[in-house]
Amino acid sequence: MAERHKAIAVLIALASACLAATGASRAEEITLYSTREAALLEPVVAAFAEASGVKVNLVFIEDSLVKRLASEGAASPADVLVTIGLDKTTQLAGRGLTQHLSSGLIEQAVPANLRGNGTQWLALSLRPRVVFVHKDSALASIDYEDLADPRWRGKLCMRAPLHQNNVALVAAYLVHHGNAATEAWLTGLKANLAHKPDGKDNDVIREIAQGICEIGIGNTVALAQLRDGREGADWRAWAMEVKAVPTTFAGGGTHVNLTGAAIAKHAPHPASARQFLEFLVTPAAQPIFAAAELEYPVVATAERSSNVAGIGSFIADATPIDQIAAHQQAANALIKKVGFDE
Repeated sequence: MAERHKAIAVLIALASACLAATGASRAEEITLYSTREAALLEPVVAAFAEASGVKVNLVFIEDSLVKRLASEGAASPADVLVTIGLDKTTQLAGRGLTQHLSSGLIEQAVPANLRGNGTQWLALSLRPRVVFVHKDSALASIDYEDLADPRWRGKLCMRAPLHQNNVALVAAYLVHHGNAATEAWLTGLKANLAHKPDGKDNDVIREIAQGICEIGIGNTVALAQLRDGREGADWRAWAMEVKAVPTTFAGGGTHVNLTGAAIAKHAPHPASARQFLEFLVTPAAQPIFAAAELEYPVVATAERSSNVAGIGSFIADATPIDQIAAHQQAANALIKKVGFDE
């Protein structure tokens, strides 16, 4: 606990210097709409407020953020939007609920493929979707393409394919390889399944630990959170028997999902909203934000939590997230055509 308070104190000090350099207002309030639970945002929100003098009114939106914003229209008090998943992040911009963000600091800190649609949104943290195997497996790395190899026949586990995390991965595969090759890949994945897809990524980890599967697909967040013990001793024990291996597209990088942010279309305080988002991608704020959910910082040089660092390093694929999002409907159609749930 003492180390956490020390880290936040350092964050505040560094943020103060950063915000002084950008001339942040010390009198305004901004409103943050977030589908990420309030407790996970409070440390960076408090640090920003103390460093800048700008109060952040944090509103947790459990149901549809799009519906809330659309119903409020131009009268919405929202300045900043934070949501989980590339589908939801890009949907905000697609529905005209965000505005262009001009910031040299953000452009320098966040790779172009991880901010999109004319910088209508940006990623704040990443969730690599990779291959899991038993810790004693000799497998050192793998391409997504190789998951359809018959060597894995009857050995592959994954959660329901129409879950957004899997749809996004299939959409990324579509961008890389096109419709026919993706359908063939999905057919191969189905043939390799140990059983009908179900459960969560947590269950994939458990089944690998128990020897039900030899290989599985999941987000690093699931492995990190189980290892830290938040789901109990049994889950932690299973997670400690499983490792993530470097997983990439052939000639590319690792597919990632994200937690993203944007400035609301009708933000009453756009300048302070921009300063808040700039603050969130500073080297000081990134470790605090990402560690809350055990994600990877979007800023590659930012410090990772020890739990996340222990899982390994993954270089995000360069495919623009907007392109992946644009292929989600086609990905859904192919998943249904192959009949994963049959």
